Order: sequence, then C-alpha cells, then structure tokens
Amino acid sequence: MNFALVGDDAAAVPLLEALSGAGHRVVRVALAERLLASHTEWSSVSRCSWEELLIDQAVTAIVIAGDSDEVQTAAKQLASAGKPLLIVPRVPFGAACAYELSLIRDDSHVELMPAFLLRFVPELVSLSQRLATSELGAIRRLQVDRELPASSSTSVLMEAEIDAAALDDIDLLQWLGGRYDQVTAMRSGLTEQGCSQATLTLAGSGLPDATWTARRGAVAVWRLTVETDRGPILLERPTDAAAPLAMIATFVGSKTPHAPTWSDAVRAFDVLDAARRSLRRRRTIDLHFEILSERQQFKTQMTAIGCGMLMLTLVLMLALLGLGSLLESRDRAVRDAEAAGLLLKESDFESHAAVLTPKAETRVERMAERLKDEPKSAYLEPSSDPPNSDLDQRRRAKIVERLANLGVEAADHRTLLAAAVSTGWDTLMRVLRLAWIAPLVVFLVLQGLILVAKPTSPT
Repeated sequence: MNFALVGDDAAAVPLLEALSGAGHRVVRVALAERLLASHTEWSSVSRCSWEELLIDQAVTAIVIAGDSDEVQTAAKQLASAGKPLLIVPRVPFGAACAYELSLIRDDSHVELMPAFLLRFVPELVSLSQRLATSELGAIRRLQVDRELPASSSTSVLMEAEIDAAALDDIDLLQWLGGRYDQVTAMRSGLTEQGCSQATLTLAGSGLPDATWTARRGAVAVWRLTVETDRGPILLERPTDAAAPLAMIATFVGSKTPHAPTWSDAVRAFDVLDAARRSLRRRRTIDLHFEILSERQQFKTQMTAIGCGMLMLTLVLMLALLGLGSLLESRDRAVRDAEAAGLLLKESDFESHAAVLTPKAETRVERMAERLKDEPKSAYLEPSSDPPNSDLDQRRRAKIVERLANLGVEAADHRTLLAAAVSTGWDTLMRVLRLAWIAPLVVFLVLQGLILVAKPTSPT
C-alpha cells in the first residue's frame, strides 16, 4: 500500500519504519519540514501540500502526526474526503477536534484509528487477554506510575508534559479496567512554575479503581501495577519494538479485539478534559458518555434552540399584550362596552343593510335587559367597507327603535356610534401576531428533520 505522512511529530518515525518493514511505501509527505530535516533517510520522499492528497488516488492511507492547527484542518478535510487515517493522538487536538472527527467518521464511514502503541505491546496484549478471561481473578486495582526526566533546568512538572504523558496511559487504563465515568485530579508540591507530582484517579460503578501518577526522575520510568485476587502483577516499561509493526498490520488488515477505535480516543480526550476541570473545581468530575452522531448533535442543538424559542415566545407575548393595551386605537368607553356585551359589530347586520341578523336580535334583547338595570350606553361599530355614514345612521336608528320598544329609557341618547377604527392599526396588530407566533411554528416544523436525520452508525 502507498502511504502519505502529514505532520512533523517525531512519533511518526517508528510508524514510518514499520511501514517500510511491512513492505508498504511512503510516497508523499506534507507539513513535515522539521521531521525531514532531522531524519534525512526520509528526505527523498516527494513533498506536497496536504490539499493535493485530497485528490491523489495513488495514496491509499495517510499517517497524521502533528499538533498544529494546519495539521488538524488537514486531518478533518482528508477524513471528509474518505481517506483512511492513522492518527497519532496529541493533546492540542483536544476533545473538540476529536468530536468533530468522530462526526465526520459517522457521516463518511471513513476509517480512523488512533495510534495508541501500548495496545499493541505483546506483554500488555497478553495481560489484557488473561484479565478478560478471569485467568488472574478479578481486578482490584490498576496503577500506572511514571517518572519523567527533566528536559530543562526546571525540576517541576509542567501541565503540558503531564497531559502529554497521561493521554496514552488513560487509554491503557480504560482498555484494561473499563469505561470510567468519574475523574479526580490532584497536584502535590505546587509552585508558580508547576508541581512535583501529578495524580489522576479514575472510578466507575463495578470497575476497579485506577490511579495514574507522574513525578520528576533522573531517567524515564514507566511501571504498571495490576492487583488481582491472585496477587499483584508488576510490569516495567515493556519493549515496544514490535508494537508499530503490529499496529500497521491491524490498520491495513483485519481488526483485532484489542485494536483501538476513534471512540476510544474521544473517551481519552474526555477524561483528560475532565481532569482539567477537576483541578479547577477541586472536586470529582462525572462523565456522561453518549454515542456521537449527526442525529444526536442535531437533537442536542434543537433542544437548546427550543428552550430559547419558548422563552422568546413568552417575552414577545407579554410585549404584544402590553403594546396592544397601551396603543389601542379605540377609546376606553368602546372597549368597556365590548367587554360588557353592549357593542354591536358590523357583522351583526346583513351586508350593506340596516337589518339585524337573527343572532344579533337575540343579543339586542339581552342588551336591553342590561341597559334597563345599569346606566350604561350601547355602541354601534361603523361600517368600513366602504365607510357609509348614511348606512350607519339608519342602523343606529334601527337599534334605537328596537331598544325603545324593549323598554329602555332614553334609548336615543344611550345609543352611540363608535369612532372609526384605524385600519392601519388593525393591520399592524395582525402582522405583530404573526411575527410573535411564526418563529415557534417554524421551529416545530423543523423538528420533523429529526425523522430524516441519519441514524447512528455502529462503532
């Protein structure tokens, strides 16, 4: 197979050597100037921009080994183009980039594999198989201890090197112990520059406790302790010369049970993120893992938007009610008459005539009973299509006559013609009512997109 390299991380060198050892070829490199300068054996490989790899059909798969923004952008674009990627996880990638790559994987079904080399160390593979078959009994506790040599004059541990050292070990602990959902991080010997020891504790329901520690040392030390029912198992830094070859074989061939998936990388970044929050808040952080998909993201976003739309609708409703009461074009007497049932509208008359509808005749009788008991006035809504003062006067005369016949005193003085209502105001209020409810209606219609969103692909 023909491979390409994007990035200049030195961690890519063992993978490149493993590719050559397995009979594969590295045919192109991009964004790898520093790596090529320090490893001249690869300087003869053709250089290109990462954009060229998007359309290069000769390249079968790509190794991503770098932490710059450009490398991250290249990884996302290449994954979107369907190029299989073997990615060396680095802390600057962060949970956000890991999640984005996971969504791209679900959408394009591209192969993404994190280069967690510890998963391919023969001693650790054998140990995981023995633990999985309960050959060693139940696991009581897991612990990884690291000693990191100083790369400068400082004797304290910096947060960046703590995170970089922890990432692979977090995946190892979750591989051996299970999916942990509680994270507690602590620092000892804190100074302005760093700390003397870092501790990370992982816990979960029904899972063995897992602890990771790092301190400064003269030489690099890595030690795994597994306490089981049948006694402790101690494993010093195992030789990993065969690990890159095993990883390449798994990446290009059939997947083994211990092979990491991109979901494992996402969980490792999540734990690292939770450790930072634990330090800031000085408490244990609970993790809630969800299956990543475009559908899940869409539902999450629509839930947030829906809460905002409901609040906006409530605020607009209150504003509309307030505006309507403050700027009502009719006077107070007409509004009170309407509330009391003493307002006859244009719809109570036959079209273009001074004849009451049968239903309005019954209303006039009820109005007469009320006018006899209370010193109020009845109002008549003027015609509006088109305005006709002669028709309005004939209608008023008809009502006065009818009320007088029903025994209402001073019916002529107590039957008034209401002032014409501004059509512009009515139009404005109709527009405002539509503007109030339209956003919520549009949002509810968009909920139907959930039904056509892509289902979650299996991980």
